Amino acid sequence: MEKQQTSNEHHYQQGTTNRLSLNSGQNVTNIHCIAPLAEKKSLADAYILGIVFGCLGAHHFYLRRFGFGVLYFFTLGLFGVGYLIDLFRMPYLVALANKEIAEPKQRNKVNISDAYVLWFPCGILGFHHFYLKNPGLGVLYFLTLGVFGIGWLIDLFRIPSLVEEHNSRDPSELRLKSVGAAFLFTISPLGVLGSHHFYLGNIGFAVLYFCTLGLGGVGWIVDWFRVCILVQRANSVINNGPDNRKYVDDAYVLWFPFGLLGLHHFYLNRPIWGILYFFTFGLLGFGWFIDGFRIPCLVNDANKMQAGYGMIIENQPIQRTGGYISASQTEYGTNVMTPPPQIILFSPSNPLSGNHPIHYPYQQYATQCPPSGHMYSAGERQYPPPNYSVTPHIGESNGTHVTTGYHATITSAEMPPPYSE
Repeated sequence: MEKQQTSNEHHYQQGTTNRLSLNSGQNVTNIHCIAPLAEKKSLADAYILGIVFGCLGAHHFYLRRFGFGVLYFFTLGLFGVGYLIDLFRMPYLVALANKEIAEPKQRNKVNISDAYVLWFPCGILGFHHFYLKNPGLGVLYFLTLGVFGIGWLIDLFRIPSLVEEHNSRDPSELRLKSVGAAFLFTISPLGVLGSHHFYLGNIGFAVLYFCTLGLGGVGWIVDWFRVCILVQRANSVINNGPDNRKYVDDAYVLWFPFGLLGLHHFYLNRPIWGILYFFTFGLLGFGWFIDGFRIPCLVNDANKMQAGYGMIIENQPIQRTGGYISASQTEYGTNVMTPPPQIILFSPSNPLSGNHPIHYPYQQYATQCPPSGHMYSAGERQYPPPNYSVTPHIGESNGTHVTTGYHATITSAEMPPPYSE
């Protein structure tokens, strides 16, 4: 076989072991296709591009950092600051680029060096938060100039924790809310419009804050001191799903500024009381004042109703007693009738009259259904009750005369055979 191979055999080597062999004949005899290694980046090339065209991001394009390259191109090297810093950290950038070539998964991680380079000149516009995959905070910083500089200064000390949080995060996991981010949303002017509630997923409160300017500013100020509680609840919803529980602090936040309009009653699923307060201005203020003392009880009652306490949710067991019919009520208000377990059979020799009802084993007789869904139960099977208002019509072929009475309607086919001595 080796003699039949032609000289058109090509070899593409990766390291010393992987080979691609193609036979020029009709059959492909041996194929091991491995992509060649990407060329490593040179520190000298990076410095040449960085010194000459670094303000336009040429060295970042060379190092396959296209995002930074575009940013440098439109900001002239982050207004010159990023360009100067890169001249000192060029060896680190080259080593990082070569590491990403060898391990592509490293491209999903961020580093402290890049975060600080973005924070110093352009952090007031939120550039470092966009880099750290926090677009909400990025937009907030962009609109408020770094929360009027306060958030920008705080980030000087918390960038290491932000970078660590991003790199330790599993992309497949649900992302939890951050206390720091929620606090920045809260203290910003956009907090009056409910930006922190939008961030935490409290859409109802967010819309309410937006329409009432943070409940007249009262709810906004109170939220400064309960941010940690709000974040804890939001993360609990992310992990465990919504539970629709009501909270005392939420009820008080609604009661104080707008309780005269019944807002806390609407929150506690008491719409009738809410409407009453709305049109009577909190029962002329008396109801509003009293609610200030009984809100914990109202919240407790609302949570009990939400959980289903005091409501019948399971069927009551059917009770059977001696020779009497007993009834039990289901959750839907319908009665289940239970006859005695014995089935009495009368002798055919006894004359049948209205005083002696006919007793046969329970079958599906052609009778009308009882009102309101009432059913007779025999054992584990249920049948509609006999219709005692219909007179039976039994033929004379069997020689038995039946006196009209109140008993079940049957057919001649279902009659027992005639009795003879």
